[in-house]
Amino acid sequence: MKNLKFTNGFTLVELVVAMGVFVILMSIATGGFIQMLRNQRIVTSLMAANDNMSLTIETIGREIRTGYNFNKVSNTELEFVNAYDLKVKYRLNEGAIEKGIEYFGTTNYGKITADNVLISAFNINVCGKNINGTSLGNCGSGDDFYLPRITLSISITSAEPDVKKLNIFTDIQTTVSAR
Repeated sequence: MKNLKFTNGFTLVELVVAMGVFVILMSIATGGFIQMLRNQRIVTSLMAANDNMSLTIETIGREIRTGYNFNKVSNTELEFVNAYDLKVKYRLNEGAIEKGIEYFGTTNYGKITADNVLISAFNINVCGKNINGTSLGNCGSGDDFYLPRITLSISITSAEPDVKKLNIFTDIQTTVSAR
């Protein structure tokens, strides 16, 4: 009988250990990849909400610049007459900013923020004097002789459920002066 030579190879135990280490490393890598994708979706939805809110603020600001007879109805509602001599109202309603135009004593409201934006706070501060000289409020010490200035403070987040769970909010503030 000839001498049998054993060839080098892996035992079953070594293969099981190697496969176990490989599975553990792949699980860690997959978990990290899934978390990275989730974070990217959250950041993308926050950016989309921020972009939409910037457009909304620009739209409101453009109309305020050419408006007159400003009246702060409440901390979350502003009314004035726009350049087309229409009475316009902006308000916060159920997490969205709405624009209303008054026709014959009735105001019809429509949402101007996108569905992916959730607004948690909308505060309005009005100061200066209207065209007729009535004071709108004082922005500082002493009498305020300036044209109306409207400060809008808004706190927004994305309506995406993952973002709402994390309570991530962006605060935006702008001051617009009527011309």
